[in-house]
Amino acid sequence: MKNYDCVRCKGTKMLCGKSKCPLIQKKRQAKKKSDKIKKDLFAGAPSVFIGRIGYPKVFSGPMIAYSGQPDILDAPEQWGDFNLNELVGMRYDLARGKKGMEVETAPDPSYDLVSLQEVAMSKDPVDTETHFRKKPLLSTNFSDVSPPYGPSGSLSDFKLTENPSVPRKVDKIVSDDDLKAVKGVQELSSNDVPVSKISKIFSVGLLGERQNRKLVPTRWSITATDDIASKEMTKEVRDFKEVNDYMVFSSEKWGNKFFVILFPGKWGFEVIETYVPGNIWVSEDAEPVFKTDFERYDGRTNYADEVTGGYYAARVAVTEKLRDMRRQAGAIVYREITPDYWCPVGVWQVRENVRNAMKEPDFEADTLKQALGHVRKESELGKEWEKKSTLLKDFRSREALLKYIKD
Repeated sequence: MKNYDCVRCKGTKMLCGKSKCPLIQKKRQAKKKSDKIKKDLFAGAPSVFIGRIGYPKVFSGPMIAYSGQPDILDAPEQWGDFNLNELVGMRYDLARGKKGMEVETAPDPSYDLVSLQEVAMSKDPVDTETHFRKKPLLSTNFSDVSPPYGPSGSLSDFKLTENPSVPRKVDKIVSDDDLKAVKGVQELSSNDVPVSKISKIFSVGLLGERQNRKLVPTRWSITATDDIASKEMTKEVRDFKEVNDYMVFSSEKWGNKFFVILFPGKWGFEVIETYVPGNIWVSEDAEPVFKTDFERYDGRTNYADEVTGGYYAARVAVTEKLRDMRRQAGAIVYREITPDYWCPVGVWQVRENVRNAMKEPDFEADTLKQALGHVRKESELGKEWEKKSTLLKDFRSREALLKYIKD
């Protein structure tokens, strides 16, 4: 099997023909946490999960905190101080309950779906009484989009044992039967509801015009929420003045290095991912693998099928910063996936890494050459990624043209 196939697969598509990814299997944590899980649980539910297998009939259910601290188990905005091993171990404290549900049932939800919707809306984890048909089993569930979780199993019964704490603004938006889903996401985002929470509300069929509401698989709702929220912020950003200087931001967490370059000009955005040799998908003796997607001033009209969900997660963080600065700029996000990233944990780490980077610039420069020189010095692979960048080619062509006109 070629290394590039491993990069495309990321342990989720089984392109090698195996039933489980052998690379991830070698890296999995011990199953000792499975001993803590019981068939019957009285525990808090901080989240929900909507599957995609079998669509339009999908397995849906609560995420039950059978161990650990329920209030942080599904709050990626609070995971900044955890290392990768701690994060995976912590997420294994969540058990996934599963019941088959038709996605079209959202406009007229059953008792089970109403319970899931209340968990998704609640500000805090909700106490539950959960009964599985059999003791849940731990299996490989790593995803390049959603965070990992622990044991899973079919539910025989699930009910809330306390009233959820639903923020007033959330309740108002989900109660609006005529509000389109895109507008609902935008309003929740503008009211400081975390995108990780919005995606859950979206997934359980609580957004959109009543007759059009559906369950949305968690994997899809995460990317859809990032896309909608960042697209709205992009509209604001394009009305601001351009930045005057070149700024480089960086962050290194969870086995990933990120560099963000802002440069003078109209809005443009690009993500370049580099799989550094020696990581889980590319062997040490292989060449680096690059993936890239971009948009110019008018945005994208198709899905970012190279970088996929990470593209939209990064765009959220960059547009948040530009909106706060009240400036527009060209923006390139360069990501290096190092050997320390031993398993995929979802696009939340892209969003939070770039947010961490965007707090303050590491380096400010008068020229693009200076900015790129700083990235070359601090990155694993120097300048190899630059020839993959469409926006850099655009910028250099523009500069050459301006110089020609001036001369």
